Amino acid sequence: MKFENGLLERSELHAILSSIADGVIVTDRTGRIVHLSSSAEAMLNTKSDEVVGKSIPISILLGRERQTKKGLVFCWEEKGCKEKKCPVYAKENPRCWIVGDTCPNGIKQGTFRDKVKKCRTCEIFARNSRILEEPLATIIEEIALNEPPNKILQIKTSPVVDELGNFLGFVRTLHDITLERQMSAMKDEFVSTVSHDFRIPLTSIKGYVDLLLDEEAGELNDMQKDFLTIVKQNSERLVNLINDFLDISRIESGKIVFEIKTHDIKSIIQEVVSTFKGLIEEKSLRLELKIPDRLPKVLVDHDRIIQVLNNLVSNAIKYTFPEKDIGISVDRKGNYVVVSVFDNGVGISPEDQKKLFTKFYRVDSSLTQETGGSGLGLSICKTIIERHGGKTWVESKEGEGSTFSFSIPIAKEIREPELIKQGIRILVVDDEPDISRLIQLYLEKEGYYVIRAFDGEEALKMAKKERPDLITLDIMMGKIDGFEVLQKLKSDSNTASIPVIVLSVILDEKRGYSLGAADYLPKSVNREKLVESVNRLIERTSEPEKKKRVLIADDDKDIVGFLEINLKKAGLEVVKAYDGAEAIDMLKKEKPDLLLLDLRMPKMDGYEVIKVMKKNKKMCEIPIIIMTAYDFDHGKTEILNLATSKVSKPFSMRMLTSRINETLIQGKNG
Repeated sequence: MKFENGLLERSELHAILSSIADGVIVTDRTGRIVHLSSSAEAMLNTKSDEVVGKSIPISILLGRERQTKKGLVFCWEEKGCKEKKCPVYAKENPRCWIVGDTCPNGIKQGTFRDKVKKCRTCEIFARNSRILEEPLATIIEEIALNEPPNKILQIKTSPVVDELGNFLGFVRTLHDITLERQMSAMKDEFVSTVSHDFRIPLTSIKGYVDLLLDEEAGELNDMQKDFLTIVKQNSERLVNLINDFLDISRIESGKIVFEIKTHDIKSIIQEVVSTFKGLIEEKSLRLELKIPDRLPKVLVDHDRIIQVLNNLVSNAIKYTFPEKDIGISVDRKGNYVVVSVFDNGVGISPEDQKKLFTKFYRVDSSLTQETGGSGLGLSICKTIIERHGGKTWVESKEGEGSTFSFSIPIAKEIREPELIKQGIRILVVDDEPDISRLIQLYLEKEGYYVIRAFDGEEALKMAKKERPDLITLDIMMGKIDGFEVLQKLKSDSNTASIPVIVLSVILDEKRGYSLGAADYLPKSVNREKLVESVNRLIERTSEPEKKKRVLIADDDKDIVGFLEINLKKAGLEVVKAYDGAEAIDMLKKEKPDLLLLDLRMPKMDGYEVIKVMKKNKKMCEIPIIIMTAYDFDHGKTEILNLATSKVSKPFSMRMLTSRINETLIQGKNG
């Protein structure tokens, strides 16, 4: 490499480069190594005099297999070029971007910098530069070395261009990030371990508090209920904090695998609205929805978008004063759908807006101190949306409220085949003809035969006469309300076995389930949730009366205890094991219909249990639901994929019971 003007002697420049702590490799325009710093020698376990003056690819220096040159092409040959004046024409050097100052089409580009702009749109450059390891723009990559083992280098490659814009060669800096990655791994392990140690007792606390509130241990007075409700709310708050810490750690380390599928954004928003309906009414807020009737499907991870919307809607509720409006709007912009959540709260200053999506940042105000939080929610939202290829932003004025928006990509429309369910009859009971008709259309599109009743008395008569396979039941009706209808249906031997789904604006799930409802869904009617519930219950009613048997394998006796109580309430038989070896013995003896399996157990962990089961002809078909408070070991993905489903502790019993029922149904159909 040539240095002019006498600004620095070659020896002086060599001394400067060698004194840099990071490794430095310099190559000239022909690809020959002209400098290898002492730090680079140590990192690569090589000597300068062994490589300087030679054209050695960086992959060889790093001890990695170099890409084959088989795919190299010559621009003049590939393009059928006849520009004989081009300095690359008929030459055997495929480095057309280095050899001359023209591109394959023969047009003079001027300086190297000018030509690079054109090269970046050239397929020949993209192919050849990758094979020859000569990027014409600065790139940064991480490489794990084979020798010395366990060393990780961050390599930055930059082209060197002089003042006139002429290409001189490449500079590569090698930064040893082994310690940083080890510390990051230790941090991840620490977060995972600590969260596990919190989640295990929290699972028991949540489970037994729910049992107490359900008065399984006896009747409670109002003060006891209030105190237990406070315990429940704060345990859930602690779970949310732990989940935030885990999420940010897992997202940053790339451990979260997104399940990107086609979804209806309107249905997702309705799910979120249903979740917060009670809280919105409790705070006397008005909810406004601005969602077009026709919207394209979006390409998203359903659960992660729910997580983003839950966070934004929760914030809107928290920071908006009573009697004010909050809302959600949706709009299409190009190839994206933009979702906005707006409030009429305190607003956010321009200074705070700049930092709002950074980790642990919370606006300093009396209201934020009162509401609490980890300061991670918006950072997690931003990361999730960016992983989808979208963006997040906020528009706000102090004292005038805020609008938080995000964009998500539109999916190509795919028509899914309709389900055909011949011979299944469903009785829809609702005194509002428009809603009754809407439910009928939803169910008929799924292939069900629908009959309708418009009041409680008519419903009872039709249930006895028609003996439908399932009933959907509104609560607020004249003459006889839905709760009384449900009670009479379940007390009559002719109709007691018919599953009933309650659809109501009255949020009294406890009463509905106590009277025998099979499911309880809020209005407005969410099509996807309704269809999912109907499908599941229809499948369940076709099963034989014999109780299904579930084996619980977990070394925490408190968790096993409350699982046993709840699963027996759900009509399941329960057998128990407290370590992996005992679980295998019980699987041989009891032949359960399903295994609930903790991963971290003494004697034999859950991974080993799965491997043993899948090698045994009698056990290999038993479905497995994994329960764990730890992050899943992604080094054992093949083993984890053998399980039917996975849930993280702590979990709600309703969710787990639903997952068990779905798994048992799938096993039956499989």
